[in-house]
Amino acid sequence: MIRQSSKRIVLFLPHRADPDQGVRVSADLLPLELLQIAAWPASEGYDVQIVDAMIHDDYMERLDELCDGALLFASSCILGFQVTHGARVAQRIRAKYPKLPMIWGGWFPSVAPELYLSSGIADAVGIGQGETLFRDVVLALDAGEPLDAVAGLALWRDGKMVMTDHRPVVGFEEFAPVPWHLLDYEAYVDRQNNPGLAKVRHKLPDPFDMPRGTPYRGFSHFSSFGCPEPCTFCCSPIVTGRRWKAIPGRQLAEEILELQDRFGFNVMRFQDANFGVAEKRSNEWCETLLEAGRPFWWNATYEIETIARYKEPSVDLLKESRCHLVVLGAEAGSAEGQERIKKKIDLENNLEFALGRIYDRRIQTGTTWIIGYPGESREEMMATIRRAALMKEKFPGSASDVFPFRAIPGSEEYNKAVAMGYKPPTTLEEWGSCLEYKYAVDDVGLPYDVIETWKRYGSTSSFYDGLVSEGSNVVRKAMKHISGWRLRTGNYQFPIEQKLFDVYVKLSRQTQADQIELDHTSGVTPSAPTS
Repeated sequence: MIRQSSKRIVLFLPHRADPDQGVRVSADLLPLELLQIAAWPASEGYDVQIVDAMIHDDYMERLDELCDGALLFASSCILGFQVTHGARVAQRIRAKYPKLPMIWGGWFPSVAPELYLSSGIADAVGIGQGETLFRDVVLALDAGEPLDAVAGLALWRDGKMVMTDHRPVVGFEEFAPVPWHLLDYEAYVDRQNNPGLAKVRHKLPDPFDMPRGTPYRGFSHFSSFGCPEPCTFCCSPIVTGRRWKAIPGRQLAEEILELQDRFGFNVMRFQDANFGVAEKRSNEWCETLLEAGRPFWWNATYEIETIARYKEPSVDLLKESRCHLVVLGAEAGSAEGQERIKKKIDLENNLEFALGRIYDRRIQTGTTWIIGYPGESREEMMATIRRAALMKEKFPGSASDVFPFRAIPGSEEYNKAVAMGYKPPTTLEEWGSCLEYKYAVDDVGLPYDVIETWKRYGSTSSFYDGLVSEGSNVVRKAMKHISGWRLRTGNYQFPIEQKLFDVYVKLSRQTQADQIELDHTSGVTPSAPTS
């Protein structure tokens, strides 16, 4: 029986990128984390209100009004500017409504709860999985009971942080249905197609066979929680205990097909940390889409070793079901590096094999690499850039992006960095800026020649993939040819052709393209694989 309640729950999603810097993130990134925790209270008749800074330009005015008399305010964030922006907004809400309970969750609060509690913007921080936890928080607050009996929380008591009982990871069958009626989807579609003058980050490429002029209607979804991998640079092993819970493949497809009928999206983006863990599940998902006439394109994350072990028919199903992009994490370009970060990818036998299996089926690959791990030698960093370049040259039109290491609390590499003298930020404002993945290398501590090679690799990749639009076709083809040679040989010395290109652009009075800012998809272009 649904218990009616007029009590209001205010859920807020901060900006993922700083709009004052002329940057936005792709608007197909829906507020899934808020929809997930809203499931139970929405089904029980609570007045759940979602405010997302991405689509609500008047988010502060909305929050000021909605928080007046509300049962609680809750928010979630991952890394980067979202940390800073969420803290700023919460401080304003706290100042205006000092007695309003404030709850935080998400990846970063889960690994740095003391920052939120000690700064006064959180009465409780959820650790790990939030759906059933949030249900219990709402019940306790509604009943006027303390949160100490709710498992899975970090609380502030007598000037110090205390943890309540551990909350085990549970499957999706334990959750109420996602309240999709709370989603103003058309507002996200409008922002996808009308982003304004802002630079859009984390935008995945359009499917290469999408007809020109087709309005983009991107949708995103969580189909699993956690990841079984032990990667040392990631906080997931500690936050999730390497547990992986997923919606079964056929059930997932049936649910997504119903959503597609309802919202009419044409591209599905899975935000799972690791979508392709189970081959059988992946196959069931693909087969059900095929039975339904494969009404949309889709993309997801898979592991390199996972793709390498899949049977040929399983990889065929990805293509046949209209998968247009597979995102793969390589993260280290040497055997020593792979051993350090515990991914243990067989770089000599499985890396190119896995990428080729995807690419040869005309599916784009998006591969990520990291340089600057604590204690990593110059030779290992150079080996990673070299390996990234070889994959870029081998598979043109697909990403092979190199990022600077960022010490994420709750990860093994963070602890190593601190032990080696790293001084982490002490405020949420500072954390929000240092976790950005940009060409801001002054806080990374990389050797100068590594930085120089890394930057030149990025520029060369841009020319190779045709991301620089200035110049005639003949000039661009010449730049692509030279860039391919540089990637293949690893020779970035004396990039005179790039300097001459700049002169050519100025003399021809064309507008020089902005320098590409590193993000998780900066090297992925909308061109089709051509191997």
